[in-house]
Amino acid sequence: MLRLNRTFYVLLLAATMVCGCSQHEESEVTDSGSETRTTGIVFRLQANGTSATTRGVEDSGNYLQGDDKEYWVYNARVYLYDSPTKLFVKSIQLKINYEKSGTQPFDGFHTSFETERVSIPQGSYDIFVIANSDKVISRATEDQFLAAIDSTTYVQGQISDISKGIVMTNRGSDNIGQLISSTATNDETVIPIKLERVLARLDIGKDKDEYPLTVPGSAKTYATVMLDRHYIVNMPKYYYLFRHTAVLENENAMNVPNWNINQNFGNVSESNGYVIDPYFFKKTINAEGFTNQDKYYEHFLGNYTSPNSVAWTTFKSAGNYNTAYCLENCMLQQAQKNGYSTGIFFDARIEPNNNVYKLNDANELVLITDKTKYPDPIYYYNYNFYDSPNAVKKAAGISSTSATDEDIYTKKFKKSDDGYHCYYVYWIRHEDNHDNYKMDVMEFAIVRNNYYKMHVTDIAGLGDTDIPIVPDKPDEGETYLKVELKVRSWIVRNIPITF
Repeated sequence: MLRLNRTFYVLLLAATMVCGCSQHEESEVTDSGSETRTTGIVFRLQANGTSATTRGVEDSGNYLQGDDKEYWVYNARVYLYDSPTKLFVKSIQLKINYEKSGTQPFDGFHTSFETERVSIPQGSYDIFVIANSDKVISRATEDQFLAAIDSTTYVQGQISDISKGIVMTNRGSDNIGQLISSTATNDETVIPIKLERVLARLDIGKDKDEYPLTVPGSAKTYATVMLDRHYIVNMPKYYYLFRHTAVLENENAMNVPNWNINQNFGNVSESNGYVIDPYFFKKTINAEGFTNQDKYYEHFLGNYTSPNSVAWTTFKSAGNYNTAYCLENCMLQQAQKNGYSTGIFFDARIEPNNNVYKLNDANELVLITDKTKYPDPIYYYNYNFYDSPNAVKKAAGISSTSATDEDIYTKKFKKSDDGYHCYYVYWIRHEDNHDNYKMDVMEFAIVRNNYYKMHVTDIAGLGDTDIPIVPDKPDEGETYLKVELKVRSWIVRNIPITF
């Protein structure tokens, strides 16, 4: 179902003025054959809490109050296209003169940014706004403009520095056919424009520092797992400045649709609706054959075969979160696979609970009481650990010749300087259907201007002995991790401004 997402508003106030303002950018205007009249415009960029529809965001009334760097508008450029012809008319780099704040949390303005006056020809326009970007998009037609990809602003998958603000745009279909004119009875025109960040925010945390694993039906702990580090995989590096959407009814819809301003640049359709990123149509059903040859992904799943090659991020203590900003990553329902989706790998230490055994010279199982003498590796079987496959066979009562070693033990864990390690993976959901055996449209995805808050609440078993790399494995499925993921509206803060 469609849900609500808190975003930004930009209010454009048009005030009646004489022609030829003293401070504005000049540009060519299409001659319609009659006198071209202009009107003075003052832009008031307002960070507001009024919501806009998007798919997959809960409407629980719980929202993230972002910090000032996440919503601040440092600069903005307005692009005007002639509505009838779709030809470029004018672009204006706005200069912000002052800021002021309001007191209403959501229905009033939080912080407004007022600009100098500029001169705009009267007429009917399709209006587009890009904030916090130094890039100027020069395109003769509206279609070319909307298809532009900004490959120079964010060229890494995970953005850590947002000190100059987050790039924001309006949704292309929201402000088409807007009339800008001056009348005798009304000397002011207000045009609301909703801005959304092109980034998503991802918070990763854990409920506790140690997770005891117990034998089913018993209170006995057989091991303790400590989540120490995490790593984000499959982070896109390129994006559409303006949100692209499409309706794709089947797995054969693999060609780029004919973009329509009313249908493909606004909200996501409830029926088979997708957000489209620049690589969407290259994410085919066969993820096994994808090699990331054009470097679309940073931290690509297939780039490493050993945990030692990963630059891990250390977890903060329980109850705290590591924050990452990243670009949207969406794919066709049947292509929601490990080779494409953005996921989190977790590196965990395992501490056996006084239950590591070895075979002595008499071929008897004995407990190793000195933890410093725990062997490398250890073999896990039936809630205990052993120093060899033969020891596992002894515990299982199986003849050493009746089965291969690999048929006996469940998992083998190698020892490093700080103990034994295992690994878990979690694929980020945008809209959970709460069914681990049925994949839904846009269930696994990251979408701009959304806030994904996830924390590990519990662990049900030991993880993998190595980082799992299975590109063609569907994202849907069981996991030993119990993760609570909340996709929430990411709104602005109501903070006073001191002049």
